[in-house]
Amino acid sequence: MAEVQDKSPVDISAVTISDEYSGSEPTKKQSFMKNLKESLRWYEKGMSKSEKLLLFKLDAMILTFTCLSSFSLSLDLQNLTNAYVSGMKEDLDLAGNDLNMLTIVNQIPYCFFMIPGTMLMTRVRPSLLMPICELCWGVFTLLSAFAKNLPTLYAYRFLVGFFGSISYTGSIFIIGSWYKKPELSRRLGLYAVSSPLGAMFSGYLQTAAYDGLNGVNNLAGWRWLFIICSIITFPIAIYGFFAIPDTPATSRNLLLTKDEIEMSRQRIGTGAAPVKKRLSFAVVKKGLSGWKWYLFVASWAFLDQSEQRLSTSMSLYLKYYRNEFSIAQVNNLPTVTNAVSVVTTLIASWYTDKTRNPFLPAFSATAMYCITAYILAAWNVSLSAKFFAWFMGGSILVLQSLLMTWASILTITDLEERAFLTGSMNCLGNAIKTGTNIVVFPAEQAPRFKRGYIWTAVTGSLQLIFLVWIKAMTIWDAKKKKESIQSLPAVEETPMDMDEKIPEETGSSSD
Repeated sequence: MAEVQDKSPVDISAVTISDEYSGSEPTKKQSFMKNLKESLRWYEKGMSKSEKLLLFKLDAMILTFTCLSSFSLSLDLQNLTNAYVSGMKEDLDLAGNDLNMLTIVNQIPYCFFMIPGTMLMTRVRPSLLMPICELCWGVFTLLSAFAKNLPTLYAYRFLVGFFGSISYTGSIFIIGSWYKKPELSRRLGLYAVSSPLGAMFSGYLQTAAYDGLNGVNNLAGWRWLFIICSIITFPIAIYGFFAIPDTPATSRNLLLTKDEIEMSRQRIGTGAAPVKKRLSFAVVKKGLSGWKWYLFVASWAFLDQSEQRLSTSMSLYLKYYRNEFSIAQVNNLPTVTNAVSVVTTLIASWYTDKTRNPFLPAFSATAMYCITAYILAAWNVSLSAKFFAWFMGGSILVLQSLLMTWASILTITDLEERAFLTGSMNCLGNAIKTGTNIVVFPAEQAPRFKRGYIWTAVTGSLQLIFLVWIKAMTIWDAKKKKESIQSLPAVEETPMDMDEKIPEETGSSSD
């Protein structure tokens, strides 16, 4: 009886989830080709045709819109740096740390309204709220093209941040409301790469706008970049009105049949995230009482600190030596960093999906980042070494997908804790980054950001420590829960005792 009890799924969160994400290795008896085939499988094995069709529709609607929305927001945020190094600084007479201040003005409303915006989605249909917000930030991106002075640009960038604040947490809310645990990792991985893809595309757009549109209708090339970005944003927002299916409990989407909506509601009971998230003091108190909130929020904050050098430091270095680098090179070379982020994130997401072990790719990517951070902190190295450090530093963005997936899985049986934890990670991480940006990476220190490069070397090193700490605590939790299950009184009871007691408690008989 004890042997059966050990293998019984008494507490899925205690055994299955914790064990899978504590670093246990998958079976290796299959051939390489079979393992490869399994790793590339998009749908779960044994899934019915009707459920595959449902997932296909959900991917076409939810995944397509959320990725495009993240792409367009990243495009509309990154274009500021590309415009700055392509003539905006001179045209608007910007100086000193004006670029940092523009970033801070954008990030303050983005952080402040992030969690309230997500809570609003439990009362207003996401299919209305998210597209309307996207249309609004598209409008203010367009207006940025016609800014005549710095105060006007401050106002427009503030409003872009305000309306864009709902994009990330809203997308996580929608994805988590429709997909089950085994389906999340790859989809969150694809969602994560859409942001660096947007940053990449912004560089290429600015190059094309500067070369082909500079001076057209008496508008500078950097102004055309804002216009083009807004033109890309508007149709994505309109698509959202039709593509977002709200939540399974409230969906009235015309692209889903009644049977498919009902199937989705049934799937909610087998591992998907909640339909609604409500924040209360009890939830906050419970979230703060465990180790997960502190370690994951701290780790995400280190990620945001380390990420700071990826956005502008290389661009400002290239602009400083503008006699050696063309405008096209200033805009295009930094996109290699984003390309590295895309490739490594996809590989890491597929590996995690296959092995249920996010620790190894997370630690490896952070270790690579630390090497690049040490190179830039030393500074007195060859130009090739600097380029290697800037490019390969993009590996740190792997953690955006892995940390969010890891945190979500470890709290999947307590959905309110999950909402509080993941929301805190992104909100507090961005808030801290907003406060430190002008201190560690002031634009006036270009081309060498000595303070910033040393700081990111420190945060990268701390990230390694916290990843090990998180894994150790995860293994400790899994071991503790297993021991708790093995010590249950039911293990000591005889089959006759179980027959007598189970019907009394559950209304069913034992095997």
